[in-house]
Amino acid sequence: MIRKKVAYITTSDPNDKHAWSGTNHYIWKILQTKFEQIDVLGPAEPKLTVFICKVIHAFSLMVGKRFDYRHSTMYAKACARLFEKKLEGKNYDLIISPAGVSYIGYLKTKTPKVLVVDRTIAGTINYHNIFKKLWKFSEQQSINTDKVAMHNCDLTVFSSQWAADIAIKEYKLPVNKTIVLPFGANMDVLPSSEYVFNHKQHSGCNLLLLGVYWENKGADIAVNALNELVKMGIDAQLTICGCTPPEGFKNDRVTLIPFVNKNTEEGRKKLEELFLSHTFFILPTRFDCTPIVYCEASAYALPILSSNTGGVAGHITEGKNGFLIDYNDKGKAYAQKIVEILSEKGRYELLCKTTREEYDSRLNWGKWSEHFLNSVEPLLLR
Repeated sequence: MIRKKVAYITTSDPNDKHAWSGTNHYIWKILQTKFEQIDVLGPAEPKLTVFICKVIHAFSLMVGKRFDYRHSTMYAKACARLFEKKLEGKNYDLIISPAGVSYIGYLKTKTPKVLVVDRTIAGTINYHNIFKKLWKFSEQQSINTDKVAMHNCDLTVFSSQWAADIAIKEYKLPVNKTIVLPFGANMDVLPSSEYVFNHKQHSGCNLLLLGVYWENKGADIAVNALNELVKMGIDAQLTICGCTPPEGFKNDRVTLIPFVNKNTEEGRKKLEELFLSHTFFILPTRFDCTPIVYCEASAYALPILSSNTGGVAGHITEGKNGFLIDYNDKGKAYAQKIVEILSEKGRYELLCKTTREEYDSRLNWGKWSEHFLNSVEPLLLR
């Protein structure tokens, strides 16, 4: 344990395990075991500024536009003032902020600051839905807040090379102020390699898709891939968990399962059953920065087929724990890759083995924290 005092400036409750908050939770949890003291500061917001911002946002929606107030200049500067007060009189050795670009973008302090992110706003404008239809001034402010935050930090930790490359190119962020560390699996209990291979089922061709939004996760493309496999003479099945299909959807080879909460024991066991009983994990996602589910699938030695978009490549090593399929493919290339793998004797079994090895060697929070601590060590020696 490092005898250092750390301020953890967070935009969400670290006890919350949902969505990005889940990643925040596991970063906080692992860092608690590494530092002698880690104080959580936040979430907190400047109430008056938030009220003004929400009024502007509401007006914007009325005319078909959006105001990204959480990355606006007025919001970011107000947050900086708020957290400067929280830091008064406290002598921290390091400040760590996951996704807190607005919290620390204009923060004035001599304490070294580290930002942890899975994207750049410049890379997600008109890519992710929340960054579409912005006022031009809002778009410019959001990008600037992101840029200012990264330049104001001593180190920015990206979860993918995609995000880091955009920051280096668009924000002129010095390479020596960036590192790329893939995230880990957001599950409290994960099986040993021995357990996985003793319980894994290899029979048939069963595809698994986990997600919340049918269209966003490319579920229709996964269904097309299933239909292509059937045309090719493969007795394939597809399980879709968590997505609500469009009205009237019907396919006898598709099993639909409601959302499963992995933070309950019952949900964890159900997900384990799904991961172990399927042949491939398929996710033709339309936009993604860091799909944590790829780490979880890798832990269960379940090879992944994904569209090549956003930061996906940061968690898939081509040919080791999965394959990246052309973003514009509508399902045929997925089916062809599956048939190619299953047709070659021993190839699928080897792929399962290397998929688990990817989890053990880099897609877990233990490895993340090890590399993180090595990277911030020079900051702690100042």
